[in-house]
Amino acid sequence: MKKSRLFALILAMVLVVSSLAACGGSDDGGSTTAAPAAETEAPKAETEAPAEDTTAAPADTTEAAGTEAAETKAAEAGTAFVDQAKMEMKADLLGVGHDVKIALIVKQRSELFYASIESGFLTAVEEAQAMVDYNIEAQVLDDNSDLAKELENAQYTIDNGFDIVVFVAMDPKSSVPAFNLLVESDVKTLIVDAPCDGSEKCDAVIVSANEEAGRMQMEKLCERLGGKGNVLILTDSTNPNAAIREQGAMAELENWPDVKLIAEGEGDIPNVNVDKAQQKMNELYQVYGSEINGIWTFSDTPAQGAIAALQESQSEGIVVTGIDGNAVAKQLIQGGQMYGTAAQFPNALGYDGVVAGLEILAGTYDQEQTIYVPVQWIDSSNVDEYAAFDQ
Repeated sequence: MKKSRLFALILAMVLVVSSLAACGGSDDGGSTTAAPAAETEAPKAETEAPAEDTTAAPADTTEAAGTEAAETKAAEAGTAFVDQAKMEMKADLLGVGHDVKIALIVKQRSELFYASIESGFLTAVEEAQAMVDYNIEAQVLDDNSDLAKELENAQYTIDNGFDIVVFVAMDPKSSVPAFNLLVESDVKTLIVDAPCDGSEKCDAVIVSANEEAGRMQMEKLCERLGGKGNVLILTDSTNPNAAIREQGAMAELENWPDVKLIAEGEGDIPNVNVDKAQQKMNELYQVYGSEINGIWTFSDTPAQGAIAALQESQSEGIVVTGIDGNAVAKQLIQGGQMYGTAAQFPNALGYDGVVAGLEILAGTYDQEQTIYVPVQWIDSSNVDEYAAFDQ
């Protein structure tokens, strides 16, 4: 697997010392409902940018390249949490030579994962602006989970002379028309979070290390089971990242001859949510019941559903794992209902999209097309140090 560049690891607000206390260790505690996020209106793709979705970085220059940034908490692949100085913006960002307009087209701003991508995007713009002598205008465009709006937003960036677009595709196939508009224009286009069909045509792809996340989760699950037992998988056939994660999991499972995959909830929970996952887990439990020792899920959302189903059936001792690292997963880990999760860092996805986009525009980008942002395993041994991306 290609390695992420260093700046994918180092960014503001990825990991900080958590100020939250642990939620107790009883087996019947722990919320399975994510905290609500404020809704925002999607922007209107007209000639003038809508004020509510425009976030322009300050035009004045405050410090030159090479200024030392504050220390932050960061995740380093395969290690515990470590203190590191934030990555300094590269001097080669200075070579653009003109004012820059950069947009983030995001699936749904009210969803906490995408809100975190936006936060990283805006943080990188602010830090870049502080060290360059040209103005960077940043705008966030919300598709509001509407493919027509996604297409409209893509056209808006072209019509209004944006130089860089960081594009979070809604769907690998249905987003192709909007994606093609961008890559066939003069806009520097970077895909973030999930590849789109034809993504090899864009300037860069920045994604979590999804295959490693799936592999890591299966490894930790098998270790927790002592290398012996029965596991089942909850996945989503409509989600391309789920397929990549499952590929990593199945490869790792080959290293554990005494761990048997007994069932797979695949294709029955498209666009999975907690209720659908709970329903599917109830169905699987009716068939396999006490044979189940561990559960691998493609994200923390089906993990929440599985936990709810197990609580409903009053089942105990089944090890549940996930991928994402949101606040609900943190609570479930602290409460003992969930063993662990391979945490993603969506903040890093947005941050790296800006840095890579400016380097591409300056002609100094020297990385491979795909950048993999590492994941970090979180369980009871380190969860209290971890600030979830939606906190």
